[in-house]
Amino acid sequence: MSRRFNDNLLLVKNLCESLNILARWSLEDAGDDSCRALYNDIVKDTSSYLEEIEAEIESHKSKGKWEER
Repeated sequence: MSRRFNDNLLLVKNLCESLNILARWSLEDAGDDSCRALYNDIVKDTSSYLEEIEAEIESHKSKGKWEER
């Protein structure tokens, strides 16, 4: 299995985590309801993506396709 395959999962995970944090911070300063709705959607979506990514990583580990760093 290509190491890059797993690196991509980690990269997407890190990006989702960063976007989730930024959206949570932005909620504190949201200027109106539409901005709050947008940031809430981003938090919700990235949280869901993070769960999927974690499940995929665990699947790779159980199949022996994952190299611990």
